[in-house]
Amino acid sequence: MHHNEASATLNELIYSVIPNLDSAEKLVITTLEGMTEAATTPLDILKRTDQRKAFELEIHRIRLNLEHLLNRYRSEVDAILHSEGEHQGPVVVPDAQEADAIRSAVDIYQQVRAFQRGERRSPIPGR
Repeated sequence: MHHNEASATLNELIYSVIPNLDSAEKLVITTLEGMTEAATTPLDILKRTDQRKAFELEIHRIRLNLEHLLNRYRSEVDAILHSEGEHQGPVVVPDAQEADAIRSAVDIYQQVRAFQRGERRSPIPGR
């Protein structure tokens, strides 16, 4: 799936986009927790706390929209899960919010990967 596209097969969503989002979320939350613990001023603590809340809200929004999308394709999702990923499933046709959620999930993961490769100073999306 291309970085700016919101089209994906159900298999890609189930076995790539969602697990990658999970991994990125864990790394960002762990990083923010560490930065909060290392903060030396109340302003720094507040900044990191606000960043974490904003990130968690964004993740929640993404997950709600992905869940809505997967529910619309429930029978195909069940077939993919039953086949343990061998069945690709259809290319999904997301609504505007679902498409934005797919793009956001991919963007978050790509930003975290760039951090891991040393191409970004922070894993926190938007920074």
